[in-house]
Amino acid sequence: MIGKKVPENRNSGIMPNRKITANEVALGITMPWAAVEICRQRLTPTHLTRVVILAEVFSPSDAVGGGLLDKVVPAAELPDVATGTASELAKLDRDAHAASKLRARDHALKALRAAIETDDAAIRASAGAVPQPGRQ
Repeated sequence: MIGKKVPENRNSGIMPNRKITANEVALGITMPWAAVEICRQRLTPTHLTRVVILAEVFSPSDAVGGGLLDKVVPAAELPDVATGTASELAKLDRDAHAASKLRARDHALKALRAAIETDDAAIRASAGAVPQPGRQ
């Protein structure tokens, strides 16, 4: 999420009922491989366990500390913060940004592609699906 972290006393008044979780395990669903890979790239190692394995529920401010969110802002400030962030990002050299982003995420993208293929194969096998042409 885009925005700035607000002080705890303001945050509790702004978003008192917001909760952030990956609740698959709490619902009796095994977390898909692709979702695990996305979480692995975003979360601290401790939060990976708390989110993926334990289905812990977080407040927005706690979610920032673990990597679930980048920042928290009050709804009224979101358009201005988003516009400001976009303006700052627009100053970056696009080619250098894109190439650096791909390099930084190369391992993660390969792991995510493999995870998606694993999930797809498991879904097809459980459904008894016939492979599509060009796919195994």
